Amino acid sequence: MGNNFIITLDIDWAPDWMIEYVANILIEKGVKATWFITHASPAIEVIQQRSDIFESGIHPNCMPGSTHGSNEDEVLRHVKKLVPDAISMRTHGLYQSTRFLAKAAVDHGISVDVSLFLPKTSNLVEHRLNWQDARLWRIPYFWEDDIEMFEDDPIWAMSDPRLQVPGLKVFDFHPTYLCLNTDTFNVYEKLKKEKPLPTWDLDFVRPHIGDGPGPKTMFLELVDHLASSTGGRWIKELIPNKTAKRD
Repeated sequence: MGNNFIITLDIDWAPDWMIEYVANILIEKGVKATWFITHASPAIEVIQQRSDIFESGIHPNCMPGSTHGSNEDEVLRHVKKLVPDAISMRTHGLYQSTRFLAKAAVDHGISVDVSLFLPKTSNLVEHRLNWQDARLWRIPYFWEDDIEMFEDDPIWAMSDPRLQVPGLKVFDFHPTYLCLNTDTFNVYEKLKKEKPLPTWDLDFVRPHIGDGPGPKTMFLELVDHLASSTGGRWIKELIPNKTAKRD
């Protein structure tokens, strides 16, 4: 069962101290994780250098006003320059269409997409999209920290029976929510109105950090679980031969 739990992280323009905090926990515990990268920074350079424990994927933002570009091709070119060797992606806001996925696969070397969110669904497995010239593996994911904040009965503990179902269980965390450890999205929204996220420092955040169950408690429990069992896996390890080429 432990081999079915996978840690992924959407960086989402978090400041370096948050990224470093999360990365250091994973490094200390020796647990693998896949990071979906939005920008360049010294902390992200460290993640990319630690290919022994971290996979680096892309997190393209195709939403209006994106700093990644004004159209799909510009966005994909921008993020591939950040992570030239990336074969995995999760789109920001789960933006997707058949044509966009095919473009990412054929024109930008993406073999694996993790933009399909199926919360707490049993029997999830990888599957392959074959469309025209595109061959793209799709990995559905199971749990996301900020989405969980909107649940009437959120899951913040590994012992919850709703997690004990067969199939892949890919978890999505964000460094910002892990450091805030809040169980409500309102805290993040309030702080973001006061200061842009990349400028947040610990003194600014500290009064708002939650000390009860939340994203951080779930993350730490999952990291400990994987550290004592499989050590985790990368997204790219879920697909045959690490590629999406035609059979």
